[in-house]
This record gives sequence, structure tokens and C-alpha cells, in this order.
Amino acid sequence: TRMTVVRLRDERLWIHSPVGLTRQLSKAIGALGRVGAVVAPNKYHHLFLGDWIAAYPEAGFYAAPGLRQKRRDIAFSDDLSDLAPNEWAEEIDQVVFRGSRAFDEVVFFHRQSRTAILTDLVVNVRLESQPLLGRIVGRLDGVAFPHGTTPRLFQMGMRSRREGRSAVEKILGWRPERAIISHGEWFRANAEQELRQRFSWLL
Repeated sequence: TRMTVVRLRDERLWIHSPVGLTRQLSKAIGALGRVGAVVAPNKYHHLFLGDWIAAYPEAGFYAAPGLRQKRRDIAFSDDLSDLAPNEWAEEIDQVVFRGSRAFDEVVFFHRQSRTAILTDLVVNVRLESQPLLGRIVGRLDGVAFPHGTTPRLFQMGMRSRREGRSAVEKILGWRPERAIISHGEWFRANAEQELRQRFSWLL
């Protein structure tokens, strides 16, 4: 799982999909700046929030749609929507990908670096090191590098393709040059074209 860190202009850090907070990671984070916001982008990327809250109690913690009900033990600062909070609205855009029975996911765009930040909507994993069953499942689900896309099980669970398409059109409208994903090889160049190809099942 990949965590993404954005350093905002005031040197506060914006953390996307936090991973396990080790001593080494905490030291690296401290060298970059002060943690200002921690974002859980869908209701499955929340496992380590407790550790981050304990380590950075002054930061804001933001929940994807549906997560507040799942993690009633956490006092979130706010719920994420299509409208970016004031804390990062001048630097990061966002849109909620809706329409799936599985989960909603909030996708972000850092304007200065022209980087889209996704979580589970696109998976692009190398299968060479996976056991045989993992390689079979990865190929059947359509997530094998270099042609990984939205997992087919997720695609089959769409209840409203119109809602999903609307979000993808906004993402492509950002014209990202790079796109980071949480699982697998991310797209360091030509991200707009790469994402258009990966979301062709919906467009």
C-alpha cells in the first residue's frame, strides 16, 4: 500500500491513505514538515488512523463517505465531499467517485505538480512475486501490470455508471501529468492518457 504526502505552501503536510507509522517513517515525516491533515480516501484505507491520531493530535482527520459510520471510535474533523476543505482548497482539488455498491472513493488533484491521487479505483500490480493463485486472480481481475485497470469485481458492482463517469470526466478534465495509485506501479508521465485508457470501461 502506498501513502502519499503533499507539502503545502505553508509547509504543513497533507497525508493521503496513511500506512503503519513506524519510528523511521515518523522521523522522515518530521523532516518534511508539520502534519496538518490526514485523509482516509475510502472506507477501506483507515486501519492505521489510531496511531496517527495519537502521534499528531493537532492534525485534522478527514473521512471518506461511509467511513464515519464504520469507525465510530474516531472523532473525525470533517467528512470529505466534492468540495475541498479550506485547509487545502487553494492547492488541491477533489471529487467523489460515486456509483459503486462497494464504496465511494475521493480522488484528489495537486495543482502545482499536476498530480492526480487515487486509491483503489486503478490497480496496476506486478504479479511476478505473487503465488500462483495470486497471479491467476490478478489477471482475472484485470489488475496486472502494465495493463492494470479498475478491478473487474468493482466494475461489476456499479449501480450507476453515470455517476462514475461524471467523476472520471472531472478527473480527466484536470489534465494530470502524473497519477499516483495506492497499489502497484503509478503513472509518472502521460497520466491523462493512462487514466483515460484505464477507465475506458466506463467512458
